[in-house]
This record gives sequence, structure tokens and C-alpha cells, in this order.
Amino acid sequence: MLRICYSNGRMLQGIALAVGDRMVRIAVKDSDDAVEFRLIRQVWVSEDCEVVKIVFAERLAPAESVEEGRLEARVRFQSQPLAVQRLM
Repeated sequence: MLRICYSNGRMLQGIALAVGDRMVRIAVKDSDDAVEFRLIRQVWVSEDCEVVKIVFAERLAPAESVEEGRLEARVRFQSQPLAVQRLM
């Protein structure tokens, strides 16, 4: 499970559907649409150009994000484009 943290304090939970080179597509809980985020200069950016933090939500209780839990710290991105990896 992933947690998407917006700068205005809004948090969403979801599951990664696909992870590619500097891109992640997430199915958001209680939403019919999946959302896509791009990693630009080590910052995740939403489709609406909002900066977000994406962390692995290992607990359901709200907690301050830990650096190791951040998605970009767990996924190694290479300079060569990779094919999208389907997770589900």
C-alpha cells in the first residue's frame, strides 16, 4: 500500500499498478480512476503539476514519512528508459 501526501495536507492511499522509469501509476482507494505521477529532479509531480510525496504505508495509522519509506528511495531508476513493469 502507498500513501500519497500533498502539500496541503491531503493524504490518499493506493496501490501501485505500474512502475516505470521515473513514473508510477496508482489505483487510489475509493476512486474509480488511477493517477499517474512522474519523478522530476527527485520530486514526484502529479498530473495536475502538484508536488507530492509517495511513501510506502506499512501502517494504517498516520505517521511522519521515513526517508527509507519514500518510493524513490526504494526503486532504482536508471538513466536508460525502461519498459513499464506491470504489477497487477
